[in-house]
Amino acid sequence: MLWLKTMNNELHFLYDSLISVLRKEIEVYSKLHKCFLNEKKILSGASVDELYESNSRKETCILKARMVEEARTKLIERIINALNLDGKVLSFGDRTLSVLLLHGDAGQKRDMEECRSALSSLLRDIHTLNDRNKTLLDSSLFYVRKSIDFLGQIIYPGATYLNTGRLKTNNLNGKILSREG
Repeated sequence: MLWLKTMNNELHFLYDSLISVLRKEIEVYSKLHKCFLNEKKILSGASVDELYESNSRKETCILKARMVEEARTKLIERIINALNLDGKVLSFGDRTLSVLLLHGDAGQKRDMEECRSALSSLLRDIHTLNDRNKTLLDSSLFYVRKSIDFLGQIIYPGATYLNTGRLKTNNLNGKILSREG
């Protein structure tokens, strides 16, 4: 009987620790989410220093996220071992939390479900923002390359005549374009 009570106390402590780590993870991913939101303004501007600062903040958030993820993984492993679920839980992630939800008390289940939902939403938003910023960067890079090619053709036009004797035009009919995004 004492063994069972000790096991329940240990599980309660492990669940509370997991919830605490999940909340820390939400905090870290919220900061990363803010970084991605601000990145669009920074990418639209012309400040390289702000871009370096933004990248530094994102790298810091990513490192913190990795550390919190390691702590979460270790806690989940301990809970799985304490519940003897070794063969029943195949991988870590959203499904693992769903399985662990079945074994916590009512308050812990509610807190873990809130954390799982918040993390899921944050990660979806971060992915969407990252894709949006990647598209912005790709299109900016495309326009920079085209501008460099255009300027290169003006500065170094190359041969004036083709083998046929016709005048070489080098496609100098470029356009200067400005878009606000």
